[in-house]
Amino acid sequence: MLGCKRIRSGHVVLPIVFVCDEGPGIGLGHRRRCEAIAFELSALGFAPAIVASGRGIIAAPVVVVDSYKFRADDRARFVPDVVVAIDDLHRDLDVDVLVCPAPMAGVLAAVDITARRVLLAGSQYCLIDPALARMRAAAITECVETILVTMGAADAMGLGADIAGDLARSLPNAEVKLVIGPWGSQTVPAGVVAVCAPKSLASGLATADVVVTAGGVTLLEALALGRPTIAIATADNQLDNIAACTAASAAIFCDAAGVLAQVSALCGDLDTRHGLSNAARALIDGRGAQRVAAAIVKRAAINCGVAL
Repeated sequence: MLGCKRIRSGHVVLPIVFVCDEGPGIGLGHRRRCEAIAFELSALGFAPAIVASGRGIIAAPVVVVDSYKFRADDRARFVPDVVVAIDDLHRDLDVDVLVCPAPMAGVLAAVDITARRVLLAGSQYCLIDPALARMRAAAITECVETILVTMGAADAMGLGADIAGDLARSLPNAEVKLVIGPWGSQTVPAGVVAVCAPKSLASGLATADVVVTAGGVTLLEALALGRPTIAIATADNQLDNIAACTAASAAIFCDAAGVLAQVSALCGDLDTRHGLSNAARALIDGRGAQRVAAAIVKRAAINCGVAL
């Protein structure tokens, strides 16, 4: 059984444990979402712990689970007073708070939500680094000088490298940056600038004139910063994110084969880049983690019978 350091908020001792998938073939998206909520809980006086999934029984008053491998309502594995699930697989989970962090609010229409469950779904609950809401991003200008390519922390097949190499060869007037993840290919094509395993992509996204990204958390971060963004689905669970963003005219969706043509067209179309930027900021305001943290504290106060 995995315990947790006991922490204090006001007059109440309330341990909070986050459990997330991460690693080769998975990446860092689950951890990033948990870190976003944990940051906001820390600002409220808590000191949450984050652990990787698969580490036995997790027992704590509040357990937050972001996992495709395990169900948050598995009481043989998670023993909480309050259980929160961050889930975008459309699973009907018997939990206290169910967070669907995809921008499309209607993705859980088929899930039977009981009266005792709190459902948080849609763009206002997208879980990204809270610092982005306070960050000043580069203006959208006539000239595209920097293109950032990122296909996730576990891009073992080097899809990002292939895309970045094509862009560098075809658009010599732009600096092409490639994010190298901890479990991804280490190949860096000629003419491409490597950004190696950064703790945060915030500054790189904020200064990019165009972003090419997989459809996970980084897509939502790019949109919160108003970046003209092209999204590629590298996994089926990214399709909800991408569909919602393209439906809102906040991003462009294409496959890897079409990236060069899309980026080239975008570089020469200032109006489209302005439109994407405005729609992106309207869709994602960067305060989703703050709203989710408040909902967790409220439910903990009810279930644990305390005033926080």
